[in-house]
Amino acid sequence: MTPDGPLIVGGGMAGALLALLLRHHGCPSVTLVESHPLPTEAPPETPSFDARSTALSAGSLRVLEQLGLLAPLLERAASINEVHVSRQGRLGLTRMLAGEHRLPRLGAVVENRWLGYLLVNALYRDDAIEVRAPDGVQAARRVSDGYVMTLNDGSERHTPLLIAADGANSRTRDWLGITARQQDIGHDALIANVAVAEPHQGRAFERFLDDGPMALLPLPDQRMALVWTGPRDQVDAWMALDDEQALDALHQRMGAAPPALTAIGERHRYPLVLTEACAQAVPFGAVVGNAAHTLHPVAGQGFNLSVRDLAALAEAVGAAAHPGELARLSQWQQARRADQAWVTRASRQLPEWFRVRQPLFAHSRQLGLLALDLLPGPRRDFARRAMGLQ
Repeated sequence: MTPDGPLIVGGGMAGALLALLLRHHGCPSVTLVESHPLPTEAPPETPSFDARSTALSAGSLRVLEQLGLLAPLLERAASINEVHVSRQGRLGLTRMLAGEHRLPRLGAVVENRWLGYLLVNALYRDDAIEVRAPDGVQAARRVSDGYVMTLNDGSERHTPLLIAADGANSRTRDWLGITARQQDIGHDALIANVAVAEPHQGRAFERFLDDGPMALLPLPDQRMALVWTGPRDQVDAWMALDDEQALDALHQRMGAAPPALTAIGERHRYPLVLTEACAQAVPFGAVVGNAAHTLHPVAGQGFNLSVRDLAALAEAVGAAAHPGELARLSQWQQARRADQAWVTRASRQLPEWFRVRQPLFAHSRQLGLLALDLLPGPRRDFARRAMGLQ
């Protein structure tokens, strides 16, 4: 059986984006298998107050621009023009401004269903991408030049590169013989949308609290997305509050900087289980997205890190005659190691660093925030790394 093109298992945002990027970089054909139906109808013009959203960095927006998706994405996204970073009970404040970096925006926040709609419809417009959804893989068999995948209907696909993009509990990762470390840190993420009394003007706020970081991110239509992470017992208490009590608690924790909050939508919680694959490349196989790593949501780096992984993988293998050869995949894995290590370390250490209460340490931390605000060089370097621009 002659191998077809790469086969991606998992049609979420990571899998769909990778399929498009592989084609963009010259891959003749791609197969994408997803167990759930992929919606192709546009969501309503009026955004849902309770919809989940994703914060995309400037680097991720550049990737979407390469695919011709940036303009339609921005039609229903809120630009991040300014980021305020502060510590509860301390004077230090850092501001990051788009103008400092000569960028039209530091990033943008978009509802997942709109981003998903754009990606899925781009998939179906490309005749060289075979979308199998809803469908699944029953078995995977390693052969001398790749993998033979048996789908739910009994048909087979012979692929020179099997890509696991099916989430933190990836079955495909297991087929590739790759294990993963998982750590339940005992915290949950609480997510909700809030209405604000005045336009947010594209400002985002990151507030480090004793019990965990809290972020307010701009959304269209005078709304903001709340993301707070903390110990499960405290999340239990937050979930039990009525809306008025929850808004009062938010005002107390966020301080006076954000616009006044006037309403809060449905609250959702998600356990924070950090995942790290022990490898991301094996002969004829690669692991991406949440199957490769899931991070603490501080600074919203998880999906943006994956976008950089996907763009580099597509560039490395897209036009290759033998995309699954280990030397090529290992080179990609090695090239991504430093960025992944920096983001993983920062996402784990920042919340702990800001939680330390010793007076001397707290004072130095405060001076560090002030220094970042006063010294444009360090602030610019930190921001450009967070935006995926270096």
